[in-house]
Amino acid sequence: MRLLRAFFGGVFALTLGVIVDVGQQAAVAQEPSARVEFGRGQSSTVIRGTVRGYDGASYRINVRGGQRLAVTMDSSNSSNYFNILGPGGGEALFNGSISGDFADVIVPESGDYTVQVYLMRNAARRNEQARFTLRIEVTGGRPIAPPSPDFADGLSGGPDFFQVAGISRGDTLNIRTRPSAQSPIVTRVVNGEILRNGGCRMTGQTRWCRVSRPDGSDAGWAAGRFLIEASN
Repeated sequence: MRLLRAFFGGVFALTLGVIVDVGQQAAVAQEPSARVEFGRGQSSTVIRGTVRGYDGASYRINVRGGQRLAVTMDSSNSSNYFNILGPGGGEALFNGSISGDFADVIVPESGDYTVQVYLMRNAARRNEQARFTLRIEVTGGRPIAPPSPDFADGLSGGPDFFQVAGISRGDTLNIRTRPSAQSPIVTRVVNGEILRNGGCRMTGQTRWCRVSRPDGSDAGWAAGRFLIEASN
């Protein structure tokens, strides 16, 4: 098996069988899978690729138990999704066709986790194509407990207010009508904005928080990984 190794802006990736395009560079190989490795001091990478019909793409990344694996996908095709499988395979830890295009998973054990990119059967049957962008991030240096599976608000130990943080420059955080990346957008907020905490919960393996502006307007759901406790 021929291996092609490429270095993209500080991220070392072993690519097998997909089109991987980071920045202005691209690597193409013949096998349908890839191993993602971070360079020294790096915790995330962006991968661009293409799938067509029943031919998907798989990305393997080694994660320690208790670390947080976050994956976001943008795609040109609304039938394009990704799943996350654990070291033993089996049932998906995250199912994109159910939970949307953003996963935030605290992994239960150490090993290789697989991000599978695919087209739903209706689109695959028509041999449709999807151009996608994946952002894969691993954070947390030691085992940590997963978030509570039910609501946690200010009265049960959570903060009364959140501050938006971690959004890329020029980007915004979507507040949605339901805890799903596919639900309609209520409003958009930027880094530093203060939001009232109405309680957080897990939807699949993704943590969503019910938020509103301090005056109670624009209530909706936001991805919890972009919310930190407000200082005031």
